[in-house]
Amino acid sequence: MKKKIVIIGAGSEMFTQGLVVDLIKKNPGGHKWKLALVDIEEGILENVVKLVKKIIEAKQADIELEWSTDRCDCLPGADYVITTIGVGGRRAWEQDVFIPRKYGINQPVGDTAMPGGISRAMRMIPAMLDIVKDTQRLAPNARLYNYSNPMTAICRAIRKELEYPITGLCIGTAESEW
Repeated sequence: MKKKIVIIGAGSEMFTQGLVVDLIKKNPGGHKWKLALVDIEEGILENVVKLVKKIIEAKQADIELEWSTDRCDCLPGADYVITTIGVGGRRAWEQDVFIPRKYGINQPVGDTAMPGGISRAMRMIPAMLDIVKDTQRLAPNARLYNYSNPMTAICRAIRKELEYPITGLCIGTAESEW
């Protein structure tokens, strides 16, 4: 039986590519996999799907692929849900950096702490709570992994508001060869 992974926010080509390559290279548990890609931007999702299909084909990986702009289409049967969303995209993140800078607050990164992190949390937490509510309803036994920032604030909100177990992960270095 295939294990199912759903990546919500799959529109990040480099991030999704890294996860897919790791899945193929490491194949945790030696399972056969079903991979579902979800992103709200249809054109971006189409590009990511093309890329992932090429990777799967090049490595002759036994991965069944599905995709949708609606996470509720992909969540049923999920064993694992990985979130990599960014509400507001790059433009919102830029404002998280530029607005505090305008008032003399220089922050090293505007997605985790300080005014930029607070602003991002205010955008991200409601969206993440909605994703988790759908996960609870459609894939109640799925393990949830969050890569979205501000990671700690998101994980705390989900545990506190919905009492749902979540693991927060941070992207590290990746191998370039596959």
